[in-house]
Amino acid sequence: MSKRWDFLEETATSEGAPKELDLSAYWAILVQRWRLIAVCIALALAIAAVQSFLSEPLYRATVLMNIEKEGGAAMDIRSIDRPETVYEPDFLPTQIRLLKSREIAERVVTRLNQAETAGAPARRSGFFRSDQSTADARARQDAAARAAIPIQNGIGVDPVRGTTLVELSYVSPSRQRAADVANALADAYIEWNLDAKYGFLKQTSQFLTTQIRQLKSELDAKEQELNAYGRQKDIVSTDFRANPATQNLDTLNADYSASLADRVAKEARYHQLRTANADSTPDVANNQVVAQLRTEQARFEREYAEKLNLFKPEWPAMLQLKAQIDRGRQHLAAVVADTLNKNREAARADYETALRREGSLKAVLRSQRSEAMTVSGNVAEYGNLKLEVETKRALMDNLLKRQAETDVLSRLRGERVPGIRVVDRALVPRSKYKPSYRANALIGLLIGGALGIGLAFLLSYLDRSLRTPEQVEQHLHLPALGVIPAVTPAGRGIAYGLKLPGKKKGAEPEEATSIELLPHLRSRSRIAERYRSFRTSLLLSSPGGVKSIVITSAVSREGKTSTAANLAVVLGQLGKRVLLIDADLHRPRLHEVFRVSNRTGLVSILAENLNPERAVANTSIPDVFLLPSGPTSPNPSGLLSSDAMGNLLDFARMNYDYVILDAPPVIAVADSILLGHQTDGVVLCVKGGDTPRDAVLRARDKLVRSGVRVLGVVVNNLDEEAGGYGKRYADDETYYGEADAGDQQGGVAAATRLV
Repeated sequence: MSKRWDFLEETATSEGAPKELDLSAYWAILVQRWRLIAVCIALALAIAAVQSFLSEPLYRATVLMNIEKEGGAAMDIRSIDRPETVYEPDFLPTQIRLLKSREIAERVVTRLNQAETAGAPARRSGFFRSDQSTADARARQDAAARAAIPIQNGIGVDPVRGTTLVELSYVSPSRQRAADVANALADAYIEWNLDAKYGFLKQTSQFLTTQIRQLKSELDAKEQELNAYGRQKDIVSTDFRANPATQNLDTLNADYSASLADRVAKEARYHQLRTANADSTPDVANNQVVAQLRTEQARFEREYAEKLNLFKPEWPAMLQLKAQIDRGRQHLAAVVADTLNKNREAARADYETALRREGSLKAVLRSQRSEAMTVSGNVAEYGNLKLEVETKRALMDNLLKRQAETDVLSRLRGERVPGIRVVDRALVPRSKYKPSYRANALIGLLIGGALGIGLAFLLSYLDRSLRTPEQVEQHLHLPALGVIPAVTPAGRGIAYGLKLPGKKKGAEPEEATSIELLPHLRSRSRIAERYRSFRTSLLLSSPGGVKSIVITSAVSREGKTSTAANLAVVLGQLGKRVLLIDADLHRPRLHEVFRVSNRTGLVSILAENLNPERAVANTSIPDVFLLPSGPTSPNPSGLLSSDAMGNLLDFARMNYDYVILDAPPVIAVADSILLGHQTDGVVLCVKGGDTPRDAVLRARDKLVRSGVRVLGVVVNNLDEEAGGYGKRYADDETYYGEADAGDQQGGVAAATRLV
């Protein structure tokens, strides 16, 4: 059971991998549907031809213009400092859209004097003639606007890539009208640009005059205000450093900083003397009187110490010297204390003096700073007024320059030198622009080809049949054992028309169009070789080989009977004994193919216990024996599942090399499943290009779920020419065609024996 699914698993694994683009498959679809593609192309070309023949001829006249951007606009004050030419990507598209505007078209109508009375219908040319007697301006304007619509529809503007050139064209049924309108369009566009430009210059000049007059008045008022403010505030210069108040403030700042530093130093000295010890005070230590007293005191103490080594302390002289030393110490302490007090008083006096000086400078500095701030505010206000005056004066200078330029440009109006000029004027066209037979034919060819190819792929997608071994393996996950082409009436499928002898003498021989027994009648034909290839694939489909085979199909009329008969023929050509059993007890036909009696057969063996040797019939084909179905049975499935059927198959395996059973369709009845369990496997027959693969899938699933081994699939009755697969086997016909003439007589003789 596990081996039965080997091929299915391998195919499923291959399907999981990413598929490569198979261009040959798409080409095969196109070749298969080439007639449909040709019909679509022919229809499209025919429609294009009719449309071209019935279309009204149109003519196109073209004017070549050079559209360049001029310098900065008159109102753009910043353009004075900019280059004259600045690239603007939206300039040319803007001009192209202006060429197609209604304003230009109305100018053309006026220029050609084609406007009629308001409300009059348009003629075929699309223009109106003006009615000089009409006084209603609005009606004339509406008429011109309506007449401009067909002109707009016929305008074409094509820029020349990489240049400032533009091709302005107009299409009309009249040759002369096309040229006139194209030239009028160019002239109207140039005139419109001149009017727009110089009208704008006039407005600009008036605006500049008004602005200059107003600005001059404002400038005079500001200058008077500036002078009055300077005299009032006594301001000569706007430089802050040159102002006396600022200079005094700087001097006071320096003095105040020095006073502050002096006060801090003296305050520190005062606090140091207040808390310092007399002996550690430098001023006391450096005092001359204190130093002298300390020297004398040291001398007395040294003298006392020296005499103490000689005399006792109670000695009168020693007592006198001791008293003198004590008096000296008291006097020194009094002098040191007095000196320290004097230094403290002097430091306190210096500190208080520095503090008073600092306070005085601070008050003066505060007053001077206030004065300086007032002066600075006045200077800043004066500077603002002066800046306004300078700005207005500069703006007035620019406006005066711009007014001068505008006046010069306005005087150039009479010269009419715009930035747009006509390079080549339109000529009367000689040939038609539309319809273009070549362009229409090309469009028809493209549309027809696209439609045909699309329909071909659509029909191929909707086609649910099987035609190639690749499709069999892709959709059914079963090996394809062979592809048998169809037999055509022209005889191509049977090697150029096999002639069977007529029944009456002198009658024209009939042309055989049946594929049954063809491998025997035309053993060297292409179809015979296909059956032999099928035979080889079938015998190699199982490692152990196959001996008993059931030939069936999903539905009826799939060619299973022909396949069973022809398989028996090609197996017999190997010199093997082959027993062909007609197991289709519902619609038996093998006895008709081999033209034998059907009085006894399979039913006789299974139901009446007839000896198989008596029921087996010889055929005209060597080594091929037939067991017909025999009489009709009311219970075919019961007979095929009986022990007698198993005994018959055992007898057949013992006496014959191969046993082939023609079984009914799988979907219709269960006979093929019953036979498949008793044989080596089942071969499914599919009618190429006809049988829906969904039906074959149901049949395959039914067999597999029942545990029947499916050996493979054979595709029958495939029209290779219609399906686009005949080219693949072109070499086969050449190879086998050489033997057709030699086999003609042998085929006729074999057919005679069948008759």
